[in-house]
Amino acid sequence: MQPQPKQPLLKNDIIRHLYYQRQLTIPQLRKVINYTIPTLGKVVEELVQRQMLVITGKAASNGGRCAYTYALNSDYACCIVACVERFTMRIAITNLHNEFITPITTVKIGITTPNEMLKILQHSVRTIINNSKINRRQIMGISIAIPGLTDKNSGINYNYFGNANRPVTEIFSKMFPYPVLVQHDMDAITVAEQTLGAGKGVESFLYLYIGGTGIGMGMVLNGKLYRGVDGMAGEIGHIPIIDNNKLCHCGKKGCPETEISEAALVSKILENIRGGASTALNSYVAGGNYLTLQQILQALHSGDRFTINLFAQVSEHLSRIITIMLHMFNPEVIILGGELMAAGQYLLNPLQQHLNRYALPQLLKNCKIITSTIGDNASLLGNVSFMMEYTLENNKFFAADTKEAVSSSPQLD
Repeated sequence: MQPQPKQPLLKNDIIRHLYYQRQLTIPQLRKVINYTIPTLGKVVEELVQRQMLVITGKAASNGGRCAYTYALNSDYACCIVACVERFTMRIAITNLHNEFITPITTVKIGITTPNEMLKILQHSVRTIINNSKINRRQIMGISIAIPGLTDKNSGINYNYFGNANRPVTEIFSKMFPYPVLVQHDMDAITVAEQTLGAGKGVESFLYLYIGGTGIGMGMVLNGKLYRGVDGMAGEIGHIPIIDNNKLCHCGKKGCPETEISEAALVSKILENIRGGASTALNSYVAGGNYLTLQQILQALHSGDRFTINLFAQVSEHLSRIITIMLHMFNPEVIILGGELMAAGQYLLNPLQQHLNRYALPQLLKNCKIITSTIGDNASLLGNVSFMMEYTLENNKFFAADTKEAVSSSPQLD
């Protein structure tokens, strides 16, 4: 006998599948939700009437009646997303189709105290909300990605907004009249890859960030984001495998981030130039200019032999990290992303040679190592998925199956 539908749960399932798949017919929903087509059709029709879903067209016919395709109404609700980076914050508002409905606002934070960072974040979020034309009742909440160690159980971040006794979620929740979620930036990027990028449809993959600020890792194992017992899994940039005796910013020695980061590359180049090395960057540095990753990459792609050799060294260190990942997790796919991936062939070609040297061939041959194509906004987009799951799991769309709006929060001052 067909079970009687538990309306909020069934509606949540429909919303969830349409969020991740973008559009589906009722027969397609039937394949992933264990209810009859008449029951699904009735609930879908109700959601259309309540303007939560829209009809997007008709699917191709196989000889029978054409089925309508349905999608979320992108304007029904929105999410405020933010990502905190080392010297900037980026903030925007997205709709339910993971589209930005406001321009991304980039705010420089420089070297500031935790309290100053909080004030900047609060002011920036308030400004973007008040400058937008959105209905405040449509705001699901605020979802923030931050770097550093964050204990998912206590909510304490040990690197940013530094107050060891106050969870960051508690701090943010007192600043805004909306639900506030905080997650590690690598988790946000990994979820974006899983839902929108190269990890979509992949059961087990690892994401490796190789960026200007260092190295990070995210893991999807058996279809689920793996975060560890405290939410701090993936700190692969701080496994002491480099024999260079250099002190890392984490306080330990031998971390890969002492060799693979913008600061590490700049330091090595300046050290070699002082030692008499010849590079296309000599005149730039001699002119008193501040050396950045952008200038290093320009020299690399212009064929500068010194920077080519430098990235070959980076690829050797990187191959050791990827070998550890391969041997520990045996993933289907490893996705490489981050600013250093702009090195292209100068990083990837020697990387493959080193992997052939270090990794067990049986593990290497069955793992695809690919580059991310999702772009620089992955952490912002991943935030939307976290907020959607929170909203559905807590019945914020369908609380007590009433027709309340997503949020009844007041307008910000």
